Amino acid sequence: MELFILVAILISVFMAELIYYRLHALDNLNLKVDFTKNVANFGEDVELVEVVENRKRLPLPFIILKFEAPREIMFYDMNNTSKSDFLYREDMLTMKAFSKHTRRIRAKCTKRGYYVFPRVGITTSDLLLIERFNRDFANDSHLVVLPELLNTNLIRLLMSVTLSEIQCRRTLLTDPFTLAGIREYGPNDPMKSINWKASAKTGDLMVNSNASTCTQKVHIFVNLSNYNQKRSSSLLEKSISLAYTYLTELAQLGIPASIYTNGVDVLSGRPAVSETDLGSATLDERAIMLARIDLKKDVVPFDEILEKYISSTDRDDFILLISPQYNGNFRPLLSEIRSRRPSLHWLMPCYKITPLIDLEPGLETSYTRWEVIGSD
Repeated sequence: MELFILVAILISVFMAELIYYRLHALDNLNLKVDFTKNVANFGEDVELVEVVENRKRLPLPFIILKFEAPREIMFYDMNNTSKSDFLYREDMLTMKAFSKHTRRIRAKCTKRGYYVFPRVGITTSDLLLIERFNRDFANDSHLVVLPELLNTNLIRLLMSVTLSEIQCRRTLLTDPFTLAGIREYGPNDPMKSINWKASAKTGDLMVNSNASTCTQKVHIFVNLSNYNQKRSSSLLEKSISLAYTYLTELAQLGIPASIYTNGVDVLSGRPAVSETDLGSATLDERAIMLARIDLKKDVVPFDEILEKYISSTDRDDFILLISPQYNGNFRPLLSEIRSRRPSLHWLMPCYKITPLIDLEPGLETSYTRWEVIGSD
């Protein structure tokens, strides 16, 4: 009889403990997984910070912190991590009453993109480990990894071509109402340009230097349409990185530029386009715009983007068109556009095994083939 009573008491205690934990184990429990920064460069190290709080008197014998992370954010410590479509990580610890735990995990940004944690959750148990309890938590953390900055002779060649085109197409006419400065008199300067007051002060003949009637700009068009039937994206990534590197070089020289792509933003679903000059839209904002292009989404037809925005360019502006795609109606369209914009230059990222193409008349002098390592 006494044994029966003892067993009944133990069962009652076990049931009471289990029921209580069922009701309150997940109360006042919070988990946050965050990046230490929201924007990172390609190849940069970042930290993921796990913060879990147990804000109640009830201790938890163990907690399993679980979250899914993008594969492109590679942990240096792969313990407790499995790899599939995402990286699945589980970390175990115990939580006393009114306690807080913080853990930092170092990772490397290996690919451009916009990344979030698809799922963040906790698994815990009652004191007697009879039953497990699970809960998922909302988590709004995100990380933008900027495109790769390329270090290649192509960029130096491209900048040389750009500066040459800008200089060659700078109009010979000057604006008589805009004074760029005062300089010494030259044998080819007309007498009417002499600044007599400045000449009297310096003792030498000085002339007014008038500004050019126009300021050349650079417009970048990036075609992110599929370039093969396998819907490969490696050359498209190269195109985005090239556009970002080129924008960076232009910004350092203070050359106004705009960029237009038919790739769509991962959040808005609209084409990634920046029409304003670098003075209005900062380089960082454009870098984030390029980083958020989702190559898994269908792009807008490139001819629509080209026809829509080419009208906003001036005839003497330098236009760089980056496109791995070269088949179909692309080259005839390009040839027609170049008849209206003679400063247009087509740069085609490709592999060494990509066959040489027969260019339409007029495109031979405005075409550069950029061979990159690899294959699809």
